[in-house]
Amino acid sequence: MVKVLKKVSLVVFFLALVTTTSAAEKNKTFYRLTIDASSPRLLKVEANFVLQDNLLYMDEAGAEQFPKHWANFVQNVKIKDAEGNLLAVEELPDAQWKVKSPINQKITLSYEVVLKHDDYEWAGGIDGIAFARDWGVFYAGRTFLILNGRKRNNIEVAFYIPKNWRVTAPWEPLKNKKNVFLAKNLADLSESIFFAGTHEEISFKRNNFELVFALGGEGIASQKDAYKNLSQGVLDYYINLMGRIPNPPPDNKFKKSIVIINAGKDVDGEVIGNHISLILDPNGDRQTQMLAKFIFAHEFFHLWNGKSINVASSGEEWFKEGVTNYYALQALHHTGAITEKDYFDMLNNLFYKRYSTDSGLGKSSMRDVAARAEKDKHWGLIYGGGLFVGICQDIAIRQKTANQKSLDNLMKNFFKEYGGTNKTYTTADVQKSLNALGEKDQADFFKQYVFGVERVPIEKCLSSAGLNVRIENGELRISKKASPDKLEEATLKGILGK
Repeated sequence: MVKVLKKVSLVVFFLALVTTTSAAEKNKTFYRLTIDASSPRLLKVEANFVLQDNLLYMDEAGAEQFPKHWANFVQNVKIKDAEGNLLAVEELPDAQWKVKSPINQKITLSYEVVLKHDDYEWAGGIDGIAFARDWGVFYAGRTFLILNGRKRNNIEVAFYIPKNWRVTAPWEPLKNKKNVFLAKNLADLSESIFFAGTHEEISFKRNNFELVFALGGEGIASQKDAYKNLSQGVLDYYINLMGRIPNPPPDNKFKKSIVIINAGKDVDGEVIGNHISLILDPNGDRQTQMLAKFIFAHEFFHLWNGKSINVASSGEEWFKEGVTNYYALQALHHTGAITEKDYFDMLNNLFYKRYSTDSGLGKSSMRDVAARAEKDKHWGLIYGGGLFVGICQDIAIRQKTANQKSLDNLMKNFFKEYGGTNKTYTTADVQKSLNALGEKDQADFFKQYVFGVERVPIEKCLSSAGLNVRIENGELRISKKASPDKLEEATLKGILGK
């Protein structure tokens, strides 16, 4: 009798296991992406999932220049039920579709994305959109994904691509399944980028953090060792500065970041989710090469200052972008990617000229234009002005504390307090921290230069760092003092990232 009961129990257990597994498979979400060698600009998408509601949608942000938004590039949308019957679907405005079907049933969604995005002008550049090259294709998640519902986990993404192609994607690769990945959730799925083609791929790890590079174009791929050395040096500098690898909020944890670099004449870069897309000119002059390195270092530091330390509102963008510029320059100088002269030239050519000629200078504060989300319109005021505020405050702290403290302390403290949490900081938090570090109330400084419209006195600030500085014909002229004192020497080393 006991043996019979044991057998019955085992049967019940295995039946329950099979039932649970079947239910899990039924609720699983799949995306299959197909690119044929004969038509690489056509992305065929097939998705299988349980319908959570009747609305299908694409990312609501971006592509506002088109009446149909991202759906401007989508065609042949079809939906079938589990038996293969076509379901009625109504196209709605703003890249949405209404499925005329009961919810909680398994459906198959199929559609095509025509890659002609690079035929148009984009305010932020094509680097974060979708484009084709002779060696492959690039897509950001928002440009090709049609979604349903707001909560899905463990989403399988499979690529079917030409035999001589590879795919670099940000999701976790599934073992024993070529070109098949698992996205943790909808955010992980959609805040993504991928490149499929004949590009080179390199990677390395620091602790539990992996950095993967996709290098497209002969001039880019041939420099893979240089890119690897640069990225390793910059990564180590940032880890040493902040104390550890990036530490994003609990709902956005990541252990891998991909950097996709493609050859192109328009040098640009963008962070999408936790990943970076760059377009660089491998044949550009020295200034172009320096700009390319700077864009990489800038976007890379956002994994700490932007993804781990998060702003309360767009009003803090002056600090996020400006201070990120500052540490990008330091990292490049520290690693030897740029010289001291390069550093000073970039302060002038890339930042001061654009800051001093920004149409908002003297009329609007950097805090106000940031709050109005006008980064592109007032790049000089936010990126340049924010940088100069960071430099001035760093120098003031070093001078006040005999170089025992610096802006580095603020960054480390913010990383400890905000990293790994959903907490955010405000401009008031920045000011409060600077008050404590510099042992001086910064209310007047912030009133004049952050909340006010006065020009940041960068020449006066830099003169306390062992430098001769003057403004001549709209340019920031910088040279080293012949006989700086010891504190000035130490301050200069600090702001250069030595």
